[in-house]
Amino acid sequence: MPPRPASNPSVVRRALLWWFAWPSNPYVTVNVSVDFSHAQAYLERLGDPKVSVGALVAATIGRVLNAYPQANARIIGRKIVDLDHVGIAMPVNLLGHGGGGGAAPRELGMALVERVETLSLREVALASRETVRAEREGAPQNAFIKQLLGTLEGAPQRVVDFTLATVDRAMAREVLAERVYERFPVSTALSNAGAAIGKAPGVLFRGADVAIPQRLAHVGTFWGLSAVQDEVVAVDGAPAVRPMLPVLFLFDHRLVDGVIGARIVARFGAILRDPEAEFGPDGERRPA
Repeated sequence: MPPRPASNPSVVRRALLWWFAWPSNPYVTVNVSVDFSHAQAYLERLGDPKVSVGALVAATIGRVLNAYPQANARIIGRKIVDLDHVGIAMPVNLLGHGGGGGAAPRELGMALVERVETLSLREVALASRETVRAEREGAPQNAFIKQLLGTLEGAPQRVVDFTLATVDRAMAREVLAERVYERFPVSTALSNAGAAIGKAPGVLFRGADVAIPQRLAHVGTFWGLSAVQDEVVAVDGAPAVRPMLPVLFLFDHRLVDGVIGARIVARFGAILRDPEAEFGPDGERRPA
């Protein structure tokens, strides 16, 4: 089913579409740390096949964006377009994994998990593993990305620039954009921004700011993770050491205001603090 225009956006929303138009940056950055104590124990209880922190976060994002659909939309030109499903794009490190050979080694791939909000945690973990494996074997599963990379592989820089600029111009036209998004159904992105810093001895990750270019595929939200780190936090009014998961959350202010953004962060944190209540004791529970 193709995406559909949002029904009767308010004059404030339409004014924001004008105010934050390119080259302005419409994204608001929020940095939080979530108590990961229960989530860590939950992932250990699930046992093999192991479910990664990234898979748990991806599944959580799917549930949250399904609960707040105004954040699961995209902007085409000056129009807000609602989406029926949550598609999460995640970068894949290809350094040291070959990536299919060629004139130059590939450095980075992209895994795409579709319809995340309909899947159980176990299904999200399996889909993530499969897409990462395919990327590292040089066989991307998404046909659009595979075709685009194949076209640009080994091409001179001027050809790369021209091709990407052509696709970018096409994405501003609703009919063409819908065709591309049918083949590449991404609505949000999850990255491991800061993960390497979070693992540095004696260093605590404290936040980051990402300026997302308004080019090619638009996403309404962007999520970044660091490594789980021990921090001293207040528990029942007293200091205690807890494993905390630093999270970077960006939302497009043209779609979401601060109130909804805060509710999204609160819901995200609530699920991670008690993932069993959302995903079931075995990680097999699908959304109702």
